[in-house]
Amino acid sequence: MKVFKKVINIVIDVLVVLILLVSALVLTLSLASQDTGSPNLLGYTLNAIQTGSMEPEFYDGDLLIGKSTDIDGTYNKGDIVFFESSYKGEDGIEYKMVKCHRIVKTKDDNGIKYYLTKGDNNKISDEGTDGWLTADKIVGVYQTNDYQGKKLEGVGSVIDYLQSFWGFFFVIVLPMILFFIYELVRVIRNVMAYTKEKAIVAAKEAAENAELSEAQKQKAIEEYLASQKVKEESSKNEDGSENQG
Repeated sequence: MKVFKKVINIVIDVLVVLILLVSALVLTLSLASQDTGSPNLLGYTLNAIQTGSMEPEFYDGDLLIGKSTDIDGTYNKGDIVFFESSYKGEDGIEYKMVKCHRIVKTKDDNGIKYYLTKGDNNKISDEGTDGWLTADKIVGVYQTNDYQGKKLEGVGSVIDYLQSFWGFFFVIVLPMILFFIYELVRVIRNVMAYTKEKAIVAAKEAAENAELSEAQKQKAIEEYLASQKVKEESSKNEDGSENQG
């Protein structure tokens, strides 16, 4: 039984460590994506694909890992890039996001280079939604002539779920609450066991003291009886002496 409890405690501790690591990852991704809508970590950008606009290159739910770029970078036709965009939510508020599409056209205007993107699976370009992009709008590259990013199939859906309210609650918050309750119960049980053990020790000490007190009482009685006997003998001896006189 003790071995089983130890195994359970080890498993729970491992799960807690994993939950803390996932929590740290989600928090890091959330903080790193505040500026552009896409996490930028150690020179790499991560983007969870949420549409099928680039199929069959990658699919909805994939996680792409690309290389972050400078605001004055230069790109070519055919490059797949991450760029800043936005969308209007159901609440009417405009939110930042990052798209990953292929550059289909480039042009120069007064020394400034512009890029037009399009999803491989889309019929039209992004000109009507995002317009022609400048380099400062491009935050990273997934594929160029000399670079190829990484694709993790299905991982993007997991990241999106963890960053959602209910995903964070069920995967992070709820397990931590259950762990806290479990630890609280375990602490209460340990305190009760310690109190019980302390009470047993105190009872044993009291019993030993009680036994010692009884022994002392018995000794005192024996000493009293002995002294009484000595007095009686002394009294008899004195009476005998008087009679002889």
